[in-house]
Amino acid sequence: MWFKQIQLFQLTDPIQFSAPVLAKKLEALAFHPCTPSMPSSMGWITPVDVDEAPLTRGVNGCIMICLQIEEKILPASVVTQVLKEKIQQIELTEARKVKQKEKLSFKDEVIDTLLPRAFSKFMRIYAYIDTRNNWLVLNLTSPAKTESFLSMLKKSLGDGIRSFEIVKPSSISTQWLKSKDYPQAFSIEKSCVLQDPDQQNRVIRCQQQDLFASSIQSLVKDGCEAIQIALCWHDKINFVMADDFSLRSIRLADDDIVEIQDEMETKQQKFDADFILMAETFAGLINDLLSVFAKDKKTESVKKLALA
Repeated sequence: MWFKQIQLFQLTDPIQFSAPVLAKKLEALAFHPCTPSMPSSMGWITPVDVDEAPLTRGVNGCIMICLQIEEKILPASVVTQVLKEKIQQIELTEARKVKQKEKLSFKDEVIDTLLPRAFSKFMRIYAYIDTRNNWLVLNLTSPAKTESFLSMLKKSLGDGIRSFEIVKPSSISTQWLKSKDYPQAFSIEKSCVLQDPDQQNRVIRCQQQDLFASSIQSLVKDGCEAIQIALCWHDKINFVMADDFSLRSIRLADDDIVEIQDEMETKQQKFDADFILMAETFAGLINDLLSVFAKDKKTESVKKLALA
């Protein structure tokens, strides 16, 4: 299981505990399904799809965790229709106009009545803690879901989680395009999103384009900034760097992982093989990114790891 997107956070308190100790800390907020009257529920589940597995899985100094969110699906149109029928019935039988305050109260009653019959939608959010670098690597880019995840994790671990202080990625990636000078670890691929900072509605999406062609370069020279840019790291990982320092559309540049999975026999072995390779590869990628974008390049978090 490889993450397709990444948000990176720094753990300000060094992680001193093991996977079993962390699992104990998560138990208090383990997932429990919604009761009939609950609109949603969230909690920690095992990241490994194996019966009775613990709430964490640790390999090589990294610990995988998973948050499950259950949400009842209750379409607004259904609530509106049932509420409308209820109000019409009251107005007919009681020969009076239902007031706005009553309508709000009736709406709550309708929702309470419909919730036990609603279907549930489940979402799993994976992340891992790299205890060697004090990173939280989150497989998510949605702001709302990220807030929910971090809120739950802080309840389990405390408040020592913060975003990295970085130089605005668009300022650096735009300079790369202008100068055609960028770190050897990266290559610029054939897509980007350009935005005019003075006219933010002016957005140009480039797909399968030579970003050093005169047509693109003229836009950059005209003041447009690369708020997203497709990059490749050491011919191993393709990804899109966004202006919030998130990585999106991550994919392997080769089929090494498929070959490794074919050699594994059990789900646990496949999970561990994926996790080890992903964590080691991402460690190198993240260190190279932080060496460019982190404001404080002298912190422990930007020391290079030797990849096997």
